[in-house]
Amino acid sequence: MKLNESVLPAATEAARTLFDLPYDVTYLNCANMAPQLRSVTEAGFKAVRAKQMPWTITAPEWFSGAEELRALAGKVLGTTADAVALIPSVSYGIAIAAANLPVSVGQRIVLLDQEFPSNVYAWRELARKNGGRLVHIQRRNGMTWTDALEEAIDRETAIVAVPQCH
Repeated sequence: MKLNESVLPAATEAARTLFDLPYDVTYLNCANMAPQLRSVTEAGFKAVRAKQMPWTITAPEWFSGAEELRALAGKVLGTTADAVALIPSVSYGIAIAAANLPVSVGQRIVLLDQEFPSNVYAWRELARKNGGRLVHIQRRNGMTWTDALEEAIDRETAIVAVPQCH
């Protein structure tokens, strides 16, 4: 079904022009891959073109983009650039967290059922190494993930590692 342009508010129309989406497409899977802004695509092309001739990249340029990104993220989050870490992947960040969070014998690490592997492997290894237990919670009919989490968290819970959406 095609959407009628007159039905969409002006703000939605303005936002839509920032993405390269056909007008009759609504894409909702942002847990794994979301459409990127046209400006992000162009920045990616620019980065790839720069890597064609890496000898032209100066030493300060190796880090300036990352520092600018940390500063901008800090503003959005209401903090400083020093409070923002950039990592190459979720699995690296989870591994860092798992290496620095304590779990004792019998304690539980709570995850959602069918969690993406990046949020499973490091916790599985931490539980194995320290005698903890990995618990994958499930929802019963009519139950929200929040309800399932609240029900699963108890005195033996050391860590709850959940995504921003499921």
